[in-house]
Amino acid sequence: MKIRLIFPKKNGDPGAMGMTMPYILPHLAALSQPWHKIELVNLFKQKEDYGGRLPDLVGISVMTPMADEAYRIADEYRKRGVKVVIGGHHASALPQEAKSHADAVAAGEAENTWKIILDDAERNALKDFYIGGPLFDEDNFNGFSVYRSPDRPLLTGLPLPRRELLKDRYFFDCIITTRGCPYRCKFCGTSRFYGGLIRHRPVEEVTAEIKHMGRFFLMADDDIFGDIQYRLELYSRMSGLKRFMRWHGAGAVSAVLERGGEEMVKLAAKSGLDTVFTGLESAEGDTLDALEINAKLRRREKGDLERIATAVKKVQSMGIMVFGFFVLGFDTDDEKSFEKTLEFCDRLNVPPIPFLLMPLPGTPLWDDMSGRISPGQGWGKWDGVHALCDHPALSPRRREELLHKLRASAYTFRRIVRRLKGFSPVAAINGLMMQAGIRRSFISDWKRANGRI
Repeated sequence: MKIRLIFPKKNGDPGAMGMTMPYILPHLAALSQPWHKIELVNLFKQKEDYGGRLPDLVGISVMTPMADEAYRIADEYRKRGVKVVIGGHHASALPQEAKSHADAVAAGEAENTWKIILDDAERNALKDFYIGGPLFDEDNFNGFSVYRSPDRPLLTGLPLPRRELLKDRYFFDCIITTRGCPYRCKFCGTSRFYGGLIRHRPVEEVTAEIKHMGRFFLMADDDIFGDIQYRLELYSRMSGLKRFMRWHGAGAVSAVLERGGEEMVKLAAKSGLDTVFTGLESAEGDTLDALEINAKLRRREKGDLERIATAVKKVQSMGIMVFGFFVLGFDTDDEKSFEKTLEFCDRLNVPPIPFLLMPLPGTPLWDDMSGRISPGQGWGKWDGVHALCDHPALSPRRREELLHKLRASAYTFRRIVRRLKGFSPVAAINGLMMQAGIRRSFISDWKRANGRI
């Protein structure tokens, strides 16, 4: 059976994600039976081609901002008689919606369902839904055929991703070492999707994979500083694996203040970590409280921003550049909140990555705010630059303008260069490239939001 696995992008995307290998594609290829012919298509690098010999089966992994484009592609293949399976986070949150564009929907994690899907496709007996993990009640799928694997997969003995099937080169390779998150932040669906317990890949299997990878990579875990004891062993083993290795990832920097946290971050830096993206979320104490993320940020009391600042500075002192994610546009925010965000980042020497409030399907925030989303919004507007919900004080247009002003002010040449001081030449060059890429993406975001691309 010929299988085409597709990673879609949204219209107008500048392609920054095209620098990093989409891990899901070679991972699914490795989970497939060896007799299948697999083709990998990353639309950040390639164009979809419906000519020539069509595949027998198409698999599409969907994130919410790409959902409209993914559905369009799925519909085109189905018109041509090709069977389509849709999976990914968006399909796992809204499986019924995805089913209207697919022959089958793969919800949840694929390790225990993907081979079953391929076997059923070969027999021309695809079921409507394949559920990997404890995600839904039986009542969600009355009247449909369902295969259910109730347990979350163990992350042991996973095959090496089939990177050789990728048609393009990537500046950053990619690896995943853990799944699951103990925190239940309102805007994040990770704990619902992957569970509240952190599952680990064996350290020896992770290091064996790294030996087959490029020297620059993303560790695409939800928290590269989560579960300190595991990280102590992993980063100790990673140190010295290669003569020159640099990597980055996302993590809660406040872990550096915990027992064993400082040693863990030092080992991470020794192993090649030079950049961490962290969810600082807001410079407003009231907003942080409303988001229910005190545990993740290790905030001990309301408005305890200084503790967060201390953690950031400690991580920076180890030669690791810190980028901060921020969400703006909550009911507790006003125009000054955008200014405070930039002031907070200037004080900490942190490049901000700000977004507007975006209730993602499958998150507690979606449950709370779905009734407040303005009508007529396509999934392509779930990009963090469109104001999706009503607000007690700020119009949608005003919020979008304030975000653009914040982003433009944060990435002036002077600020970009100032943030590089004190870092090693290698870390500074990497930080310069990342900031330049973010600036380019932000400019493209504003053009797309105004219909100019």
